[in-house]
Parts: sequence; structure tokens; C-alpha cells
Amino acid sequence: MLKGPESTLDSLYPQIAQVWHQQDDMVYSFDDRRYVHIESIWTFDLNDDLLRCDKQDCNLQIPLSLLRSRAVTMSDFEPYEPPTTSEPALDSIFPPPCWRMKRKGLDSRRQARHMVFISRILAEFALQWEYILGGRYNDATFRKLASAVIRIATLDFDVEEIMAVRHRTGGGLVTWISHLPEWEPLRGNIFRVGGASIVMCQHIENAKALIREDFEKRGIPQDPSRSSEQSLTYLILSVKHVMLCRINWYTERYTTPKRLFDGTNPPSDEAVELLLEATQTDPITTFISKFPTELQDLILDFVSVGRIERARVGCILDVGSNFRWEGADQETEREMEDGNRLPEIPVASHICFGGRRSGVAYY
Repeated sequence: MLKGPESTLDSLYPQIAQVWHQQDDMVYSFDDRRYVHIESIWTFDLNDDLLRCDKQDCNLQIPLSLLRSRAVTMSDFEPYEPPTTSEPALDSIFPPPCWRMKRKGLDSRRQARHMVFISRILAEFALQWEYILGGRYNDATFRKLASAVIRIATLDFDVEEIMAVRHRTGGGLVTWISHLPEWEPLRGNIFRVGGASIVMCQHIENAKALIREDFEKRGIPQDPSRSSEQSLTYLILSVKHVMLCRINWYTERYTTPKRLFDGTNPPSDEAVELLLEATQTDPITTFISKFPTELQDLILDFVSVGRIERARVGCILDVGSNFRWEGADQETEREMEDGNRLPEIPVASHICFGGRRSGVAYY
């Protein structure tokens, strides 16, 4: 990997492009199971004039100036401490007592429908990209990850269905350790979804300033007698955590941060529930809503060949039975390898954002 001024990269890359891969972020983690074939990562850090060699059990570096002056061996490398991924203690940024949000009283049936479908996809997404989520990533990667969270939570994704039988060798995994998200991120730091404003902020301590600036721009008059009516709700999304803020001219209240993606565990149910509450919109009303559930299921069967797209449409329209990932007649499993497709596997469903695959696929 190369890190440094763009002009230097542009001049070097054409000479080594046959065996090297240039990308806009770096992946450090050796904890992921997909690193079994990787012994070391070499990084040319042109900003600090260093060559680094990272292995499972050690981190070494050497000045590039020494490399220019003479031949070197591994004995010339010296140990170094890689940057940590630790964050400031959240209770120091948002000290207690925390705001206990009054629940909106969501329709329990609709909430269950979305939870059983969306929480599983978010968990699979976290698993596919755990080698990035467990480490450090730049702002460009953060914005793509945060955009994916919002798109999944709001069902704003496409499902690419692959039905052709194919015989392929060396297809590889759907997501490999050198892959970075390729979809386009959402623009801006704050945007509106449902009844809340979403604040995308990798360093959660910076969210307060963004929220205060946005609130002042909204032009809400100051009236102490109507402070509760003049309050606005913001959902803070740092990818690692999610939380809510309620603000008016006189007070700011924050809920306890809930774990979303930490690179190890699946998203907490509390985090998914916050996402759904903040981003929910009214379902699209159609004549299908008046039919019995059994008839709704039959209609959804005509939506697509694969079960994932049928479940997505069912959530959008709020019709049909809750999606069952496992059942006596059929199971939906995550697809790991983008290789052979045999006749007994009728369809593979890839979740995509704007035509770019998310890394999450099912069969």
C-alpha cells in the first residue's frame, strides 16, 4: 500500500500496477478469519518517510532514507506501536444523567416485521466488513459505512438477483480483505429522514457542535413557554455507536450511546430500534393492505424470484407475514463465495447501493 502525496502516487503507480493495488484507505486488522493467507502488510508512508511491515505478532518500520542509501535486511527494522483505535470515554462527552426517550409507541407488528429483517442484514453487513469496522478508517470510508447503515435501515437498497447456472473456479469470497466499500456515500453531514435529522459524525464528540450549528440555522424563534414544541430530534450516527439528541434553545438532552458496529459483535437490538424509530416513515398504502395476510403472501410471491426482495417490498408496504430466515421448507443463508452457481441453488440475492454491491448476499 502507498500513503502520501497524490502526485507521488500518480508517478509511482503505473510502474507497479501489475503487482500492487492502490486504494484510498488502509486495512490493518489481522483478527479477521480471511487473513489466514496474509503473512505481512507492507506500507510505504511517504508523509513520514517510513517503510512499515505489519505482521500478526509484530509491527516494524524503517526510514525510507536508509532504504535509499543502502541495501537493508529485516535486522534494520525497529519495532513501533501502531495507532490505537480507542475513543474518548463517552460518559465524559455526554455525562449522566442521560435522557430517557419516551417511546413513540410504534405499531408492534410493523416494528417486529422490520426488526426481524433489517437487524439480520445489519448483522451480516457487520460480519462481512469486520476487518474494517474493527480498526481505523478514514473519513471517506466512514461516510460509505454510515450511508450503508441508513440505506439498510430505510430499505433504500436494490436487490440484484443472479439465477444463471455457472461453473467458475477461483471466484473468491464476496468480500475479501483488500476490498473497500465502492458505493457512493450520502452527501453532507446532516440530512433529514423520517421525523429526525441524521448526524453522520465519525468522532462522536464533534456531533454537539454540528447539532448546535444546524439548530441555529433552522430559524426557530425563542419562546420559553413553547420550548417543548420547539425542540428538534437528531440521530447521531458514528457507525460504532448510535444515539439520540433532543435540543431547543434552552436545553440539550442525549440518550445513552448504543453499540452498533464495533468490529466484533453484531449490532445491539437497542441500536437497531433507535435507527428504526428515527428513520421510520408511514408505509405506502395500497389496496393489498385490505387483503388477508395469506393472500398478501401470495401476491408478494410474484414480486421476485428470490425471498430477499419479496421481504423488502413487504416491509415497505407493511404487508404479508414476517420474514422467516429459517423454516421447515426453506432457509435463507448468507453467501460467502462468489463462485459456482448450481441448479439446486435457484437464486442469489445481492444487496446493492446504487448498483454497487454491499458485500451482503443470500441464497
